[in-house]
Amino acid sequence: MSFKTNGYVYTGILAGISALPPLSIDMNLPAIPDIERSFGAAQGQGSLTLSLFLLGFSVAPVIGGPLTDRYGRRGVLLVALTLLTLAALCCAVPPSFDLLLAARLAQGVACGVCVLVPLAILRDTQTGDAARRKLSVIMLVGGVAPLAAPILGGGILLFAGWQAIYAAQTVMGFALLVLVAYGVAETLPPGNRNAIDLKTIAAGYRTIFGSRLFLAPALTQALCFGCMFSYISGSPSFMLRELGLSEQHYSLVFACTSLGVMVGAALSGILGRWEVPSRRVISLGLLGMFAATIAVFVLTWGGMDRIALLIPTLFIVMASFGVIPPNSMSEAVAPFQRTAGAASGAINSLQMLVGALVSAMVPLLAKSLTPGRAMGASMLAAILLAAGCWLLFRPRARRAEVRL
Repeated sequence: MSFKTNGYVYTGILAGISALPPLSIDMNLPAIPDIERSFGAAQGQGSLTLSLFLLGFSVAPVIGGPLTDRYGRRGVLLVALTLLTLAALCCAVPPSFDLLLAARLAQGVACGVCVLVPLAILRDTQTGDAARRKLSVIMLVGGVAPLAAPILGGGILLFAGWQAIYAAQTVMGFALLVLVAYGVAETLPPGNRNAIDLKTIAAGYRTIFGSRLFLAPALTQALCFGCMFSYISGSPSFMLRELGLSEQHYSLVFACTSLGVMVGAALSGILGRWEVPSRRVISLGLLGMFAATIAVFVLTWGGMDRIALLIPTLFIVMASFGVIPPNSMSEAVAPFQRTAGAASGAINSLQMLVGALVSAMVPLLAKSLTPGRAMGASMLAAILLAAGCWLLFRPRARRAEVRL
């Protein structure tokens, strides 16, 4: 038996799968100081559980996309959900900090594959307005998940230890695994499956990453994501330890600032309806993010890190980032009509890889700086690089576009 592809349960399953990455990241945030204490890890090292997750997530689009096109959606999704469930279970009962990091890396790979499949299934089963309606539901759930996840994680910490957060993720993964095994049939006919040609795939990615039309928006988005993720990975130690917030108060602060991403995405849609050019929207988002990040740096380094000042400033950082991806992804993919899927996967992989590398700066800086200063410095470095890449590549991209 399988669920109807146009039914609410089927859409709910796809939305639940798409929500796994933000839940796997943000539920963990309130528990980072507790994880450090459990293993005797240095202050700030707990954020490596986020960096390793992102690193695993970054390779998944490059690997998972061709696998789903070759072997079908259902089989790859079942394997990925199984890996995710087992990895989350290992996170719940890790014998050491190193094994916890390894399990988070595996969980990131699994989530990265899982998040690709719902979009592929929609492409197989829905067209036109029906596809847009289903996608809007999935995107809504994906937008709400980062707001609810830290609150859910903080709530779990009221009654149990940090291991219970990963136990909850294990239950979620297993529940979705059962639902997919029971009610989601294969949607890619055998006749439509592609052979995996590594030379062709490699040549396609060389063309994509060799194009300035791709690099200008892609690097800008990736480094802006790195700036935002420096806040995400650095905020637990900063706000829970340095500022002394409770896990529940921190969860509310994080949810309030994360709301900025949804506000920014909505603003991007309004600017699109007003036909404001994508590159101008990217420049505006980058400018807002740059100014707000400078303010965060001044607050954290100048001893003015009051939560009442930080919340609106960080909200602007998040809202400014929310403006950028819809426009940068459109700009990056537009030149590659015949390889749009590969270009889309490439920009997502680049974003996650850069996010992992930049956010890993936070625990390194925390060895010699306070958590707040480490977070502010990492954010500033990322946004300066983003602005530099946009200024460096954008004029050349425009000249290249004229020649096409």
